[in-house]
Amino acid sequence: MTVSDDGIASTTITVVNYNVAGLPFPVRRGTGTAMARIADAMTASWNGDGRPDLLLLQEAFVPSASRLTFAAGFANHVRGPSAASRPSVVKPNRESAEVLSRRIWRRGEGWPRMTGAGLALGTDFGIAAQVNEPFGPRSCAGWDCLSNKGVALTWVEIPGVPEPLLILNTHLNSRGSTGVSRERADLAHRQQVREMGDILARHWQGEVPLVYAGDFNTRNVPFRFDLKDERLPGELAHRFCFNHPERCRITMSWDSDEPWMDTQDLQGYASSRRIRVEPVAIAAEFDAPVDGEMLSDHDALRVTYRLSWRVDGQPWSDGLQADAGAGAAEQALGAEPAP
Repeated sequence: MTVSDDGIASTTITVVNYNVAGLPFPVRRGTGTAMARIADAMTASWNGDGRPDLLLLQEAFVPSASRLTFAAGFANHVRGPSAASRPSVVKPNRESAEVLSRRIWRRGEGWPRMTGAGLALGTDFGIAAQVNEPFGPRSCAGWDCLSNKGVALTWVEIPGVPEPLLILNTHLNSRGSTGVSRERADLAHRQQVREMGDILARHWQGEVPLVYAGDFNTRNVPFRFDLKDERLPGELAHRFCFNHPERCRITMSWDSDEPWMDTQDLQGYASSRRIRVEPVAIAAEFDAPVDGEMLSDHDALRVTYRLSWRVDGQPWSDGLQADAGAGAAEQALGAEPAP
């Protein structure tokens, strides 16, 4: 932590999110061996001070995948919704409820959940609180319904920072691999995004800073991306760094003017009234073959954030509105506190 002459304290944290493709048999063969390769790559890449402060995994369905947070050497571990988890509140959209209530059994809809959400988190930071919220039982399409997808919320305590940081980890309904029509998969995705916004509004009213990350399954699908952008507060790390390269070091290849549309894996953030959050570096990890083979069908996304606050305890004059996007922060701030 550093303190400037004008009384501004700051520290940096690094967050990595990684879809490790830890799929169960018979969907994938050799998953245990694949996870061992990822564990070895993490050890080699993060030797010394390279390990992130927070590691968020998606598709960590099998034990060898969820144990990657242990293999990386973290002290504290969180698992997302299990196969048996149930949502606390479900408010189905009328259109979604009408269509998705007609289950397509031959494509896995209406079957018992076979796995949890596949979400895992590892950190050395203290964990102040944790909440798992799966999506509604009918808020899925096709083979995605076999996993109990949802949201994992974790409040972490960072030494010296006067407020906890809320971390949201998620993985949303896929599109091309569901076994059902894209229209049906998009409807499920839309319902999940609505529920994710509702979950966040119940548990977060902007009183602490937020970082969200995961596999959002919005690549090259503008209407999926736009709804996610509307329902989640703050700003995307990709977009901030693209627009402000003088303030954020970019160590990854971007091939378009909207690189956030070229990936499924995203991170976003929102400041609180007291703690300002800003990305200062963004990079891809595990994006090259190892012994001629990729470790996963996804790259890992690594973002370093600066958290800054006034040492006199006063809020920033511009507060949350400094980086709120698409009106979602105002919506969340106006929500009733969780009971």
